[in-house]
Amino acid sequence: MRTIHFDIVNIEAIDSYLYAGNLYVVFADGHIGYISFDRIIHILREAYHKYDNIIQLAFLHNDYTQTPSGTLLLGIQRVKKAVEQEWREAQNEISLSIDYREISRYFHFYGEYHEMPLDMRIYAMRLYLGCKDGLYESRFSQDDKTIVNQTNLERVFDSKVVSVNAKYGAIAISADKEGLFSSELSDEDSSIRVSDKPVLEGRSLRTDWKDVDLLNYDSASEFSYLHNEYERTEKQQPFYYQLRQGNEHKRITEIGIQIEDMMPILNNLQIQKDEVDYCFNSGGVAFFRLKDGEFFATDFQSRQGGAYRRKIKEIGKQKKILSSVVIPNGCVLNYFDQTVMYRNGKSFVLSEEPAYGIRSYMNAKRYRSILTVNNEHSLSVFSAETFTPFEPRNEAYEDLGRVRYSNVFRGKSELIKSDNSFDVPF
Repeated sequence: MRTIHFDIVNIEAIDSYLYAGNLYVVFADGHIGYISFDRIIHILREAYHKYDNIIQLAFLHNDYTQTPSGTLLLGIQRVKKAVEQEWREAQNEISLSIDYREISRYFHFYGEYHEMPLDMRIYAMRLYLGCKDGLYESRFSQDDKTIVNQTNLERVFDSKVVSVNAKYGAIAISADKEGLFSSELSDEDSSIRVSDKPVLEGRSLRTDWKDVDLLNYDSASEFSYLHNEYERTEKQQPFYYQLRQGNEHKRITEIGIQIEDMMPILNNLQIQKDEVDYCFNSGGVAFFRLKDGEFFATDFQSRQGGAYRRKIKEIGKQKKILSSVVIPNGCVLNYFDQTVMYRNGKSFVLSEEPAYGIRSYMNAKRYRSILTVNNEHSLSVFSAETFTPFEPRNEAYEDLGRVRYSNVFRGKSELIKSDNSFDVPF
């Protein structure tokens, strides 16, 4: 299995983020800049005229294969075979390295940071930078040519922030030993106000969402499950979804109305807490790597006979996982010395050098199948789509990635805000 990708070399970037047509870059010298992603892809298309349409499909319209029309078109066997053949040829032939020095003039610089950034998130036309000395926020607007008008970076939280996440109008802030803090977007013209007290005391190293609920990871192998209060927004699009072509028709009104540890899912899997080496999740899928080397995906469903496990075979010897992201039908793991993609039952080494960080964009429409990897002197952009045919699955695996609500962690319906037309799914 191979991927279509390109590298930006001779760039000292410690983080990067794709958002609303721009590639944002956090440079090691303290600057934050952005460049039109379309301009970069134009360079790739100019270099490989033969694969112009494939390149656009891979990097600019990779949501197409997930749409009803794309599914129907690829359901025509002759069309599918022709696309797969050209895709394989492109995978083997495209090997482009773009020198940063040749495109640096196209970068617009956004601002400067003063303390080392530990995480970056762009959401609802706002940039968040988690640093050793706190959380910084910058609000911006953007015209049709992807030119950004921004406010200065403003510190909105004073403790060390190791991770920041956002969804449904809520900001989840992991402040390491200080705990998990939160805020909500309520005023278009004002900075966020972070809660004075943590939502969850203890430790918070990272978070991820399960629809409106949140998982807080206090270590590589343990998490707490937070039930959140929300309300439906129907078809009204709040201001913070401007330029976001998503479907967030919900708004979180309170985080952590009920908190549980991870034991319900471990009991469902029939494993002990001290057997877990690393775990992470995305949506309805949870991933567990055990200390004995077993690595598998499951969901949050409770079934007679326990939960099923979809095994994932790792490359080579078992190594320490530094970070992870989820992609459609798979995941990507960042080890100490390499970055590896696991998709559709197959694996592929993306990079054989240490990476500062990896990012996927599962909640984005245009970039759902794109992965960005920051190495020491390069920034790589991968299309996670491989057009590798799906392996047959038995009925036990059919729900993988399609579960919207947990029936392992059960919330209390009376704690959820809802209008009369919506049934609470617990």
